[in-house]
Amino acid sequence: MIRSLTTREARDTKPRHDPIDAEPARIDTEPYQSPDGQSSIRQFPFAHDPYIGLPVLGVGMTGIVYELGQDRVVKKARQLQLPDAGDAEYMNKINQQTLENKIEVLERLGSCEGIIPYFKISQYGIELARAQEDLESYLETHPECEDTLKVGWILSLIQNFSYIHSCKVFVDDIARRNILIIDNQLKVADFGQSILLPLDADITSTDEDGLNVQIEILHLGWIFYSIISWKIHKHYFFNAENPDFCWPASFANVDDILCGRIIKKCWHGGYRSMHHIQYEALQLLVSH
Repeated sequence: MIRSLTTREARDTKPRHDPIDAEPARIDTEPYQSPDGQSSIRQFPFAHDPYIGLPVLGVGMTGIVYELGQDRVVKKARQLQLPDAGDAEYMNKINQQTLENKIEVLERLGSCEGIIPYFKISQYGIELARAQEDLESYLETHPECEDTLKVGWILSLIQNFSYIHSCKVFVDDIARRNILIIDNQLKVADFGQSILLPLDADITSTDEDGLNVQIEILHLGWIFYSIISWKIHKHYFFNAENPDFCWPASFANVDDILCGRIIKKCWHGGYRSMHHIQYEALQLLVSH
């Protein structure tokens, strides 16, 4: 397995708000503060770093997004200056490993219509397409769209995640803020927390430190529900409020809503794989 951090380490160190490649307003621009409030952002460039001096679009916990032009950004690992040099070295190593993990995942996934396009990758950063906004901000700021677009988005996400799983990748951080919109098309982005499995792995039976295909599908079901209801419904299985990693005890009633059968089966472990969802969705939704 190709990884920089263990799954549990990544969950413990990666924040829940590190959106990339989206509108600057959606990126956390608050600098990291240590408990004594003495830390600040500082970039320690590699030799010959080609991205020095670019405008900063936004700052996340593990990375900084710089503007390369109207249609392109570069995501770099964030380097922190902390009062304790050991803490700084540890955090900066994690940030660089997170960037390297994103690079490895993008290289495996290659060019795919439903993945955020990347143009150049190196130790310095990842050049990516600049999205108009992310799905979460879109749902919050735009009037509800027609069912045809909702169904189209859901079908595209099913196809995208089916492809990702076929490449033997667990995404893990499946969230609305990590699904970007370019020309009204959804693109999956931010793979810093993702897991590269062996290419011969059976993803339907693989369990990586508690993460498995059922949990990936559970998270995707919440994305579907947000799209159909046009409201933000947040859920992440591996959160502090669920320390024992227990399956949710209850869900909203979706029996009478569009795509309700698919959403319900995602929540209740009714699908064996992303391919299983894709097969059923094509049967149920192609007429919309």
